[in-house]
Amino acid sequence: MSTRKHTQRILHDTSFLRPTLGIQVEERVMNAIGSINLEDSEIFYSDVSLLESSWIAIKQMKQGNYQANTFRKGMLSITRTGYYTALSTRGEDHLDALVFYQEGHKDMIDNLLYAMCLNNNCRFLTIDDDLKRFVKEHGIDDVIMAPEEL
Repeated sequence: MSTRKHTQRILHDTSFLRPTLGIQVEERVMNAIGSINLEDSEIFYSDVSLLESSWIAIKQMKQGNYQANTFRKGMLSITRTGYYTALSTRGEDHLDALVFYQEGHKDMIDNLLYAMCLNNNCRFLTIDDDLKRFVKEHGIDDVIMAPEEL
């Protein structure tokens, strides 16, 4: 018989993957990462966030501050160590994301990640105040988790 507590399912917004890839983030994000209770949390990432992180890496390349070895190690850490579980997009996620876009939230990456959470019973760990405001104003189920809630 298992004595494991109820597991909360948390999809990390791209900001919370960046430190692993060697990309600088706000102190608020770093503090949150250190406070995640791994005993009662299942942590997810999405290929959508990996794509967005790759765009950041390209920008760093152009600026001359890309750290290829750190980024590579971080990417392998995210995708191969088992700390994170991959959460794949489904057709319904894309359709919901487009509805959010039509309703006024123009960040398709966030729309897609949020739709994935809604459709997979996950919380969405993010610092995106615009998305939180959009969700509240449109009466959408609020699955946003602020870092302070960890």
